[in-house]
Amino acid sequence: MIGSVEFDPGAVRRAEHSAFSHDHGCWRSVRADVVRRTGIGRQETNISADNHAILLNILGVAKEGEDYLDGRRVAFKQRPAGSLSFVPADHSWSGWDDGDPTAAYVFITIGKKFIQDRFENVPGTDLDRLAPTIGFEDPLIQYAARSICSEIGQGDPLANMMVENHASTIFGRLFRLSGHRRQYLKGGLSPAVLKRLIDKIDASLDGSLSLTELAHEAGLSEHYMSKAFRHSTGLPPHAFIIRRRVERASEMLRYSDRQITEIAYACGFSSPSHFAAAFRRVIGSTPKRYRADWKA
Repeated sequence: MIGSVEFDPGAVRRAEHSAFSHDHGCWRSVRADVVRRTGIGRQETNISADNHAILLNILGVAKEGEDYLDGRRVAFKQRPAGSLSFVPADHSWSGWDDGDPTAAYVFITIGKKFIQDRFENVPGTDLDRLAPTIGFEDPLIQYAARSICSEIGQGDPLANMMVENHASTIFGRLFRLSGHRRQYLKGGLSPAVLKRLIDKIDASLDGSLSLTELAHEAGLSEHYMSKAFRHSTGLPPHAFIIRRRVERASEMLRYSDRQITEIAYACGFSSPSHFAAAFRRVIGSTPKRYRADWKA
């Protein structure tokens, strides 16, 4: 069970500020805290996780600083709105950062026993391979985290089930990401070739890229390139491209006021209905609802 007084913003993300607000919700196995501050300077991070912790930055950019995972210094990455950080149970994250004077974040704590019980009989879900990760983006985890926050104050009998399902989604995605990295280490494309292919995909999300062009870039046949690409990423090229298009579209939905139809075509979808179907399949929500939830 997650206690009702387990989170102290001044200890986890300490900073001076001129204005401050703090909302939270606590369910059986999950707690979510939403912290908003203005007039802040340097923030100091000190997270020693007894349970699993997810931090989602929802406003402001962490521009420079130092980060330490389990006492070991790691390269600092700027963390814009939408960036995620994950600290598994029994690991730690400390450091400091400077950035925008107005900032907000969501801190979600998920019970260690709940995750053990939920995933113990699921193949490929070894908790020991989940490592602390700072400053990554994943639209499915972002959406699940925001959905947990939307349950704050609801107080209806379904809230526990809804929140725990969202928490399971977060860990399902974390396990998949971890598994893809493990597959990659066993074989597939070389790091240099895989990077070239992903860069080419990202530069052609308007829909202009063919499988033949990817194979040519890799110097392989289409069949072998597709097989090796799937081994390296866990997805065949077409599915990977669709996911990258959805990820790009989710950024545009969060950070721009462009019409949804315009975003659909800009991200290479043949029609708004094709975009909506792909977005729902990857994120679990419609583009319109996703934008509304994010800007709420």
